[in-house]
Amino acid sequence: MEIIRNPNYDFLGKTKIFVALSVLLIAGGIVTMASRGLRTGVEFSGGTQLIVRFAKAPAIDRVRRAVDKEATGAVIQTYAEADKHQVLIRVAGVAEPDLSGQATRVLESLAANYSDNSVTESSTEIVGPIVGQDLKWKAIQLTCWGLLFQLIYIAIRFKGAVWGTAASLAALHDVLVCIGFLAFFNFEITLNVIAALLTLVGYSVNDTIVIFDRARENLRQRRKEPIAKVLNDSVNQTLTRTLISNGTTLLAVLGLFLFGGEVLRSFGFTMVVGIIVGTYSTIFIATPLVVWWGERSSKAPQAVRAAL
Repeated sequence: MEIIRNPNYDFLGKTKIFVALSVLLIAGGIVTMASRGLRTGVEFSGGTQLIVRFAKAPAIDRVRRAVDKEATGAVIQTYAEADKHQVLIRVAGVAEPDLSGQATRVLESLAANYSDNSVTESSTEIVGPIVGQDLKWKAIQLTCWGLLFQLIYIAIRFKGAVWGTAASLAALHDVLVCIGFLAFFNFEITLNVIAALLTLVGYSVNDTIVIFDRARENLRQRRKEPIAKVLNDSVNQTLTRTLISNGTTLLAVLGLFLFGGEVLRSFGFTMVVGIIVGTYSTIFIATPLVVWWGERSSKAPQAVRAAL
């Protein structure tokens, strides 16, 4: 099956445009996080999160006034579809022996101060501040270890550090861009999002390896041709595979984002952004890095061709 027959696009000729785009996206994400911070879920920040369902459509202002009597500064927002009458209440962690006491007091305050719209159902998630910080550190470690082990594996598999370095830098690029989009659109960093980021690290590297493997085959047969020409041809030869595999995956995660509900919305959003960014980073970030390495050092071409 071929979507595009005999493609012959000059992908590497567009490298500067996409590198500039990536720099702008990453810089924009950093500015956004510096100006308004990065929202983290209760799993990382520690505290109490309640999802309460009311008998009828709740007035957020009245909910806020009722909650403020017990927990000033709580984050309150509508949750899921409007017809479900649900509200998410997030209270920062406090040091107290009974972790569930805060949730109980919030529900009692709602019952006392918003009695004309009773709570029919509620769920509570509680994480202590120490556990939250520990989870945050472990999430960072997982991402870094994932990138490191992939770099080592690809370097061994392709017999050259340049291949592993290029693939890992492209995956790191994808993670940074995704976090920037999450910050810009005010999504929380939750365990679901960390799972999505780790999934994208593997997915992006897998996509890169397909192109690198084709490049290795071509380098074996076309030893005298410039590395840039061989790599650009390799991208064209795998273009149909890239469009089919990434396109079908994009449709799946787009459906998850649109119809997966509130709980999976941040996961779906991260996957949608990651698939799009990962596709162009493989072509316009990872591959040009190998070419750049080859052009900057007299020893690099031999290192690149050492994969043969």
